[in-house]
Amino acid sequence: MALRHAYIAAQPRGAGVPGGPAGGAAGPGQAGQQSEEEDGPAEEAPKDKSALLPISRVPAVPEGQRRLQLFEAHGYLRMRADYFHRLHLGLNQAVNGEPGSKFVPPVDSLLIDEDGLTHNASCYARLAARDVSASKIQKRCERRQGLSSANMRFRFSPTLHISENVKIHSTIDALDNLVLGSTPDSFVGDNPWAPIDLFTRTQMPPNEGLNSFQDSLTVKRAWGHMHFGWGLDVKFGRMPHHWGLGVVANDGNGYDRQSQDDLIRSLDMDFGDSIDTLRIGFDLGEDPRRMHHLAVSWDWASSGPTTAQLLGSEWASGNRVGQDYSFDKFDNVFQVSASLQRRDSPAMLRRKLASGTAVLNYGVIGWLRMQDVARPIGAPGLGSDLGDNADAAGLEQDGIDPAGDPLGNGETDADGNTAVDNYTDVRMWRRAQLVTPDVWMRVNWRTLRVELEVAGSIGSFRHRDLSITPADNGWGLDDLVLEDDFETSNIRQLGYALEFKYGLFDDRFHIGFDQGFASGDDVPPHDYDVMSPLANTNGIDDARTLSAFRFNPAYSRDLLLFREVMGTTANAAYFKPWIAFFFFQRNASFRIDAQYALAANKPGTPSGEGRSYGLELDGAIRYHDVRDPIFVQAQYGVMFPFGAFDEDASAAQSIQLQLGIGF
Repeated sequence: MALRHAYIAAQPRGAGVPGGPAGGAAGPGQAGQQSEEEDGPAEEAPKDKSALLPISRVPAVPEGQRRLQLFEAHGYLRMRADYFHRLHLGLNQAVNGEPGSKFVPPVDSLLIDEDGLTHNASCYARLAARDVSASKIQKRCERRQGLSSANMRFRFSPTLHISENVKIHSTIDALDNLVLGSTPDSFVGDNPWAPIDLFTRTQMPPNEGLNSFQDSLTVKRAWGHMHFGWGLDVKFGRMPHHWGLGVVANDGNGYDRQSQDDLIRSLDMDFGDSIDTLRIGFDLGEDPRRMHHLAVSWDWASSGPTTAQLLGSEWASGNRVGQDYSFDKFDNVFQVSASLQRRDSPAMLRRKLASGTAVLNYGVIGWLRMQDVARPIGAPGLGSDLGDNADAAGLEQDGIDPAGDPLGNGETDADGNTAVDNYTDVRMWRRAQLVTPDVWMRVNWRTLRVELEVAGSIGSFRHRDLSITPADNGWGLDDLVLEDDFETSNIRQLGYALEFKYGLFDDRFHIGFDQGFASGDDVPPHDYDVMSPLANTNGIDDARTLSAFRFNPAYSRDLLLFREVMGTTANAAYFKPWIAFFFFQRNASFRIDAQYALAANKPGTPSGEGRSYGLELDGAIRYHDVRDPIFVQAQYGVMFPFGAFDEDASAAQSIQLQLGIGF
């Protein structure tokens, strides 16, 4: 059980508390005595009388009498199986700005390869060897448009209670989204008796750089929390980053929306933000029912490369130097924030709703980001290959995507320069500022919940002229020293999300409506990757305004369109009514969603001609035990693409199964 602040309710005098008549005798106005005042009209008693009583904190318990739970464990174990049919919408990958999809069609759906040849393991060759007719081969192979996979994650979020007011939190992921069956002992020859996958005997632990891109155990967050009795609240370290509904900052943990199936939505997450911060807050007021919280923070959004990243492992902590440090303070992305909010905890919200009164929570926050100098867009990685940025291998053809080694090895390049020399030469004057205001509001009354978050981004930054690539004029990125090589882009973005839910029939039948908007750009995104903030700057000859607002990818509201096909909500407005029904004593439920989405700017769609993205229908049946934190879920979704995609686009489908345990 989690450690929480305790409270006592003030009782009337004479109700068996200090100050009442001796022996528990009735006080004035109670039974046995005539009241001197006339009785007025009777008031309707609240459903939960204790919810309206004054609240005060329990006096501090003497040190020798405190009982403290030292260790508190939370987290979950989940396993997911997914099947996606025609996730590429029946289109090829986008090439040279032509309409397409960022997903690759399944290889077994292709009759011939890109060279016009038929491989002996292709669908065509295998069916032809069975004497299947050519017409049937084409039909069968073209129907093989599905991709299936399964993955798992164990998230462990322990808390150490150092004292009543001092805590240390952390988030540790084991086998984070590990694709099941992806690390057999035959993968890299770990087992000499398993030369092929057919003879694999066991699964090996994920090992970064060997059979995986990450290790089997990853510490994602660790932060301290100190709360003082007079209202001061201090947090520091790498901690979850969340605000409001999670449209801008979303930690991926979900939060209690007073619905039993929130357990599933909280665990079915793929993304999540963490922030390195020092946050100082103060509680305004003593009554937790009306308390506001004021907070300011200093955040390290990016420190630029460290000495070890540029010079190699010898400059990491424990080798040549005692500690690694940031190489340059002027390339840091500093962030400050200030917020004021009135937000009830889930327990306090339930307490208030029990009295039948409406509850209003709200908050406002503003983030300010600043950066003075930085690497130009398209600069290679921070390793020793940084000096080869003028070569064709150093940059992608478009001059935007980075290339090169991500870490330094302490060696010099072909010109005899170290990574420090090359990084120093390639820096440019970024002169960037970005302001992000965000307003959040939530209204709860009985089974009604209406929640809204509105955010925007305003700023500017300098960057190299992206309409010119190194291949066009022969210069490398380290030659960008003239003012004519740079231009300034402005940022003007706006987005909001609205959630409405109401419960009927003893809160067993829910009706809801979700609606949101994200501003968009006029130019089709590069490779239609709406998650890239720089996608629409490619090929533009002059400075322009970036107006495409992107929802945090952890704020996912569907199964296919925004979560998979587009990656996030951007240049879009969506409308989604839904219904849910709870049965089997609330241990199970089903839910049906219908979502229609259209583009805010028609030229910014994949086709550049249509405005409607399409219609998506999702259904789910869930088991979520009311006593034990376990759940099982089966989901099905189908998306019908409209004119915003290519006219040849076909419907995509998905079947998803999930099993999990939360604690």
